[in-house]
Amino acid sequence: MNQIAYIDHLLRNREQVASDLQDESKVGGNTSASFKVFVGLSVLYGVIMGAHGLIHGRADGWKFVIATAAKLPLLFLLTLAICLPLLYVLNVLIGPRARFRMVLGMLVASISATSIVLASFSLILLFFMFSTDNYHFIMVLNTCVFAVAGLYGGGYLRKAMAQLYPPTPPPAPGQPSPKDSTSTIMNWWLITYGIVGAQMAWLMRPFIGSPSVPFSLFRARESNIYIAILTSIGKLLGIS
Repeated sequence: MNQIAYIDHLLRNREQVASDLQDESKVGGNTSASFKVFVGLSVLYGVIMGAHGLIHGRADGWKFVIATAAKLPLLFLLTLAICLPLLYVLNVLIGPRARFRMVLGMLVASISATSIVLASFSLILLFFMFSTDNYHFIMVLNTCVFAVAGLYGGGYLRKAMAQLYPPTPPPAPGQPSPKDSTSTIMNWWLITYGIVGAQMAWLMRPFIGSPSVPFSLFRARESNIYIAILTSIGKLLGIS
């Protein structure tokens, strides 16, 4: 299956992807295919995301293109590496005890799905980059794109992992519905994953490059991503 066909397969056949990842004979091939899709599309989005300065004539803009194309896949992989042990341990403690390769495969499939959504926004992002040189607008736009892609990827993982767990039995007549502890724990893990990912993005900045700050591969550790986003929204709206 070529990469375009596999992208379509990931989007259309989530249940089949999850089923294949539970098969020892297929998990390696599917994880590898998902990883290739993820790397290719995250690099593509990184190139476009980092091109804002280059598009508007910044002399060192090409440096941001290269740096962001390299850092964006690394952002996802480092976040995955930090959060994977917790997901695997929870998987062992609360239910199906899926093998490590299966859990890893599902995580890779989920970041692959995230990268597909990111790439689908790439032409829209490029259009607005050519339309405006407003740094704060482009930053807020990228934040919204990442939020949409992240929510989709998280939902993809949640539904894929749910196939590993036996369904919650219906309550006895007259009894309240039992709490789905598995779903609750998975939701908390996804929240943790999102927080770690957001902070990792802040530590690895810049991705776009402020027009008033010279190029650097990384920035000083100050403030946090949430204050930076609120500041950009405020400046965009003329509040601050």
